[in-house]
Amino acid sequence: MKKIYQYTMVLLAGVLGACSSMSVSDPYAENLPAGFDATTYMKLHPELRTVQIKDYVAAKNTMFKDSVKKAGGDYDALKAADDALFTADVASLAAICADPFIGGYDATTCAGIAANATLLAEMAAFNFTSTAADYAALTSIPVDEVAISQQFVVFGQTHGWAYRLCTEAESQNPARKDLPIHNQQGARAESTEGFVADTGLYCRDAAGVDRLIQ
Repeated sequence: MKKIYQYTMVLLAGVLGACSSMSVSDPYAENLPAGFDATTYMKLHPELRTVQIKDYVAAKNTMFKDSVKKAGGDYDALKAADDALFTADVASLAAICADPFIGGYDATTCAGIAANATLLAEMAAFNFTSTAADYAALTSIPVDEVAISQQFVVFGQTHGWAYRLCTEAESQNPARKDLPIHNQQGARAESTEGFVADTGLYCRDAAGVDRLIQ
């Protein structure tokens, strides 16, 4: 799974928790670049969807726990039984692990998940306590496209995140890693100086290289 800086996760937790309609008067919508598509942006940065899914599962599990306890049920026993089923369903575990929007690992790594205690513990964050059909439930969680779009405006754009695929001609443009802003942001992250916002817009080419849109 891709590692994300702690400060990024703090920001995403706030932005991706938002849920509202994108209207013409919405300041976020007005600041999106031409051709921005939330689905495309999410595919380029699947960790955004992963955060949404984790938050959704956590919220649902909390609600289920509260409902069971209010009804006088034995939540701990229910959870223990569900955890056992979750761990025993190796096929579903491997699918959850390899899904680019959920676990994000490669299929080879996920094939051996049953013997990988660190990996099993990580996948536990995607376990719905209230159902045994976890993978189906995970893939049916609605996508909050508004939150995905807002993340680009408040974070992704200033940090140089590519928001769409490059055209054939754009694939010859300068790579972001070769631009001064790349080193400037890296250096500032290691110092006490202020953050330098990236004012450019970027696309991603077929080789996975982010390039400046000119």
